[in-house]
Amino acid sequence: MAVLAAPACGGRGNAPVPDEGTVSVTGRVRLAGSTPFEQVLIEPEDTTALSVEVSGNYRVELRQLSGAKVRAAGAVLGLGQLRVSEYEILEIAGHVPVVGILELEDGRAAVIPVTGDRVEVHAVPAELVQKAGAKVWVILDPNGEVKGYGIIREQ
Repeated sequence: MAVLAAPACGGRGNAPVPDEGTVSVTGRVRLAGSTPFEQVLIEPEDTTALSVEVSGNYRVELRQLSGAKVRAAGAVLGLGQLRVSEYEILEIAGHVPVVGILELEDGRAAVIPVTGDRVEVHAVPAELVQKAGAKVWVILDPNGEVKGYGIIREQ
């Protein structure tokens, strides 16, 4: 089983994590196996820990993020399984992405994060423009031009 970080409060330190409560793990998303037995895994940064298999409502989204570094939190279901209740994308291909809903208004595009202000984006590829309303990640250059993107969840 992967070593999952216990919540910061409670003074557990390195004590074993119980099956109830929220825990978090930081690492890279990886896909393993093939249909119908495909697994979505998070490989922890801690090289002494084992991978954690993702389950729950965010499994589909995390599947789209193979290779990304994420921090996921949720409940431990059993040996090496985490039912993810929330996650954050920390890095994709060495860059911190902007994550949110793609919005088009008056010919201008923006990504609307769950928290924070809308981020205007420029030089948006036509394929991405067609995905208005989808949850996306974008990598931007200093001028706000899209240099990389991915669809996390369709509209």
